[in-house]
Amino acid sequence: MIARIAPEPEPARIADPTRQTQEAAVSPTSNLISAATAVALALAAHPAHAAPLPRAVADIIDAAADDPDALSVVARAVKKANPGAAADVDAHVAALTARVAAEKARQVADLGLFEGWTGDIDLGGAINTGNTDDRSLTAALVLDRETPVWEQQVNLRVSFKSEDGDTTTDRYFLTYAIIRNLNARLYVGGMLWAERDRLAGHNYRFSEGLGLGYRLVQTLGLKLSAEGGLALRQSEYLVRGHEATVAARLAGYLTWRIAPRLEFSQNLVTYLDTKNSTVLARSALTTRLQGNLSARASYEVRYEDNPPEGRELTDTTTRATLAFDF
Repeated sequence: MIARIAPEPEPARIADPTRQTQEAAVSPTSNLISAATAVALALAAHPAHAAPLPRAVADIIDAAADDPDALSVVARAVKKANPGAAADVDAHVAALTARVAAEKARQVADLGLFEGWTGDIDLGGAINTGNTDDRSLTAALVLDRETPVWEQQVNLRVSFKSEDGDTTTDRYFLTYAIIRNLNARLYVGGMLWAERDRLAGHNYRFSEGLGLGYRLVQTLGLKLSAEGGLALRQSEYLVRGHEATVAARLAGYLTWRIAPRLEFSQNLVTYLDTKNSTVLARSALTTRLQGNLSARASYEVRYEDNPPEGRELTDTTTRATLAFDF
């Protein structure tokens, strides 16, 4: 379920098992040119139909096993140097990927409850329009834990600003999501979500959801999944008081690795209920700068078809942030 961070206030979707968020490591990436040269020299000394691959070539491919981006670049270099070896290269990469996945699964199985988590911290500024028109600071923390069967994510986001003694931005939300993979494509997921946004007209909003998801596309560079299910929603509005509804929840998530250091994501989530349907959408472009540091630009749209009196139907947030993953 990728992951990646869902639009506020929707809980961030769980990343799918094939999600690739690692940067091409500095050392393997910086050596790709010399690796490609070594590949060409190694293959030049062997017939195009040689099988298995020359040991020197296999070693170069194996050296990139832990980095999907570097592995892809090295594999392309090998096949470009000798197109006749393409089938052997693809078979070697597939076997290597399977071995790495099996080893990671074995390592994960031995982890304790608080081990095996990865994370992402976002810090930056935001421009808000709609119910809030100002500039503010935002912060976010996302924690992920993936195993071959279970995946979990915790997502905390804060947007706050005080101007001339008045609070102009006051938005917080915390989510927990968990999925169980039924097979490589089908999964069942549950989520808990808590949100507070007084300037949008509600003291709090809670949601508990359960549904099925299906990974429509899952390649190294492109991932697309769809979800459907039911959610219970409880809202405490400043004006109209408490509301409790049952909603249908539909969602779609796209992640496109445009280049080894550039990724685009698009999330779309809809809650359909009889009192206040909600549409949440987020587009983000993330580019790797150095090591674990990235720059991210995002645009969010939040639409309520029956907001509290005096509130706008649509809020938007444009962000420019620095992200650090660990």
